[in-house]
Amino acid sequence: MSETEDFKAITSQEELDGIIKDRLKRERESTSKKFEGWISPEDHQRALDEAAKSFDDYKKAHESDEQTIADLTAKNKAYETASLRSRIAREVGLPYECAERIRGEDEQSMLDDARALKKLVGSSQPIPTKSTETEAPDAETAALKTVLNGINLS
Repeated sequence: MSETEDFKAITSQEELDGIIKDRLKRERESTSKKFEGWISPEDHQRALDEAAKSFDDYKKAHESDEQTIADLTAKNKAYETASLRSRIAREVGLPYECAERIRGEDEQSMLDDARALKKLVGSSQPIPTKSTETEAPDAETAALKTVLNGINLS
């Protein structure tokens, strides 16, 4: 067979449309097989939008977490500092009420400040709240002291 025998001339538009239609169908099938398992650009954009929305929702739900962590860290530091001041006041011999007056950034500077405060305050013996005198100058004053000692002020 020669090439001229296989060749058939296209004489009508319908014949041309039929040949092109078959070739386009074959091309689409081969292209769909080639990209099988891939997602379309529209599906990709939809998935990307959903992921971005989920991420934004997560960020909104956890915006206050950093502030909460910072607040709790500050509270913890304040408790640790107060505990350290109390311990240093007890070690140095300062009254508990003076523990708040101790200043410093670290333990050594607080200890130095507590010692300086101890020198200013003096001994840690409590100041008596009532007279420690035992003898009354006269009977009337002794009677009044007895009555006052019997009264509970608390």
